[in-house]
Amino acid sequence: MTPPRRSERIRAAQSRNYNNSEEETKDLEKKKKAVKRAPKSSRTSTPKPRTTSNSNKKRKNDPDKTGTAKRKKATPESKSTTKKSKEKKKASSTKTDQEVEGHLPRTREEELIQLHGTDARESEETNDCATHLNVIGVDEAGRGPLAGPVVAAAVILPCNIHGITDSKKLTSEEKREVLYNKIISSPSVRWSVAVGDAKRIDDINILQTTLECMSNAIRGVIELSSKEYTSSGNAGAAKGKDEGKEEEEVFMKYRRESDISSKFTGCYIVCGSNDEDGERIALPPSDDSRVIKRPKNASEEEQYHNYYSLIDGNRVPKNLICPSESIIKGDSREYLIGAASILAKVTRDRLMHEYDELYPEYNLQQHKGYPTASHMAKVKQCGASPIHRRTFAPLKHMSFDDNGKILTDES
Repeated sequence: MTPPRRSERIRAAQSRNYNNSEEETKDLEKKKKAVKRAPKSSRTSTPKPRTTSNSNKKRKNDPDKTGTAKRKKATPESKSTTKKSKEKKKASSTKTDQEVEGHLPRTREEELIQLHGTDARESEETNDCATHLNVIGVDEAGRGPLAGPVVAAAVILPCNIHGITDSKKLTSEEKREVLYNKIISSPSVRWSVAVGDAKRIDDINILQTTLECMSNAIRGVIELSSKEYTSSGNAGAAKGKDEGKEEEEVFMKYRRESDISSKFTGCYIVCGSNDEDGERIALPPSDDSRVIKRPKNASEEEQYHNYYSLIDGNRVPKNLICPSESIIKGDSREYLIGAASILAKVTRDRLMHEYDELYPEYNLQQHKGYPTASHMAKVKQCGASPIHRRTFAPLKHMSFDDNGKILTDES
């Protein structure tokens, strides 16, 4: 028997495949019908998860493109945080009247005056002599330099001066000078600056010298700018509110000079006050300023309860003669502290200009005694001057002769 031809074999195979495919198709249709009829709980096949492309996901979640993104249900916590953020934004966008006028606000000062005003009304019922509160701003300049003094300033400044802010933000020395002159010439101002030289800093350290200068400056504003002076030679001449009461003489813990000068050494203060018209009130000679009259047996706090000091930083000097508090970064937050920072900065800069004439090799008028690279190079070359702080690095690692020349250097 001869085998079938090739074409016949192909046709036979195709017919078999066709029959098989028909049978498979019928079986699939039967299965589909059975699945549709069966209850959902009995279905074993799970549909494939629906997949979407990355572009579709982005469009679905982007409310700007689709506008159909679902919003999360607001919880009480989210509502409160949203409310706080709105209030914070509103507060930051709403400037105070003082900020609009171009100077720092008097936030804490006004709070204190309001509180003191309440106490004053209550004390009037008991016939106690209560006066208005005098708030003093206090700040320092020159803690970090390698040379020169540290200066603290205290001020009572009733009038508002445009431009009063932290002296570090006033990069122009001329602008600081202008504001300094406006402060000390303003009506009813009372101010004081206290200077602590390099020797004092080396003796008791920079922190204690700074606190001591702050305390002296506060005393200068309260005592030496007032009308309660009495000279040492005429102690009974001055008569004040306490006439008829037994009085005692109290000696000051500092000396007062008529003006700042590089000729002075040690610690001293310079102070002044103006009347309501801005005219300078004459102070007694500096030799007689170390004695004042005070009611006998009255403590300093009792005598000066109507004064309150706002001090920049995080420390308050011990044994102050009036209540005080410290404010961190107060020179950029409170008007009076900002004014005090300008007084301290300008006072020290003026001294450094004078020291530059005495010691021109260090170029002090440029860096004001701060440890710049050029300043350090000059110290290595020329040694230390009398105004250099020997307890500051790298000078504390050096030894000097009487003329300031370097003997050994272990820095």
